[in-house]
Amino acid sequence: MTCFGQDPHLPPTNLGTANVNDGMAGKPGFIYQGFTQFFQTRNVYDQNSNKVNSDLKVNSILQLNQVIYQTPVRVFGGNLVFTVLFPVVQITSSENGRMGPATNSSILGDVIQGTAIQWSDRKLFGKPFSHRAEFDVSLPTGNYSARYDINPSAHSWSYGVYHALTLVLNGRVSMSTRNQLNYNTHFIGSGDKAGAFYNGNYSIDYSILPTLKIEAVAYYLKQLNQDSYNGDHHYYQNQFGISDTKEKVLGAGPGMAYFAPGGVLIEGKVFFETAARNRLSGTRPTIRLLIPLSK
Repeated sequence: MTCFGQDPHLPPTNLGTANVNDGMAGKPGFIYQGFTQFFQTRNVYDQNSNKVNSDLKVNSILQLNQVIYQTPVRVFGGNLVFTVLFPVVQITSSENGRMGPATNSSILGDVIQGTAIQWSDRKLFGKPFSHRAEFDVSLPTGNYSARYDINPSAHSWSYGVYHALTLVLNGRVSMSTRNQLNYNTHFIGSGDKAGAFYNGNYSIDYSILPTLKIEAVAYYLKQLNQDSYNGDHHYYQNQFGISDTKEKVLGAGPGMAYFAPGGVLIEGKVFFETAARNRLSGTRPTIRLLIPLSK
């Protein structure tokens, strides 16, 4: 069996980092969020969503640091918000018990800057409702070298727009979603360009105590159009026989959230991936820490 590597891959995106109360932001002021996410490969899937006979393992540990400033400035009836994310990631790879694709051991990922409008304490169908619309720019500031097959930086500019919401259904149950569309530019110095894609996070939670919630969480990623080279969306089909370069994956699992004094939130969950296409599939344990910095 002959397998061809797909290039380019989609850049990193939000796969389950934030779920419970994602549409909420509290009072104006500064907030810190830290996300620790592990990824461990279980299988590799091809363009037909068939498991590839491969021992390739690409594992990673991500520490994503986010600083949020919700201003008192009102725009379209909501609060203007600015945010910056600083990712630090350690990636390793192996195949057949040996070193796998050449992996950059540097750890700095691409900085993401976001501008948002936050609407808090609204009503939807008579239920408490908060939501946010945000525009993000991912800057190619991370570590990258053409000597490596896998780098912390995507080495391209990416633009994303998302809408996050939290709806409180009753005194114990609430639901949150985040729906995001992403557009990628070509790799710097190359004609390779990853297709546009959608990713979404979803959760429904139940309060077993006033300070403790259990939750069912999920995320979904789906690439919307084919990868291209110098504007040619048929390039990978013609050159390598890859008729479909679009990626897809679904992750789902259990979670728990603890609300500590002072507005601190600790959320832990684990995602088990399935329905993958043109990408690795694995498990993704995630821890989220939210700390309000302004009183």
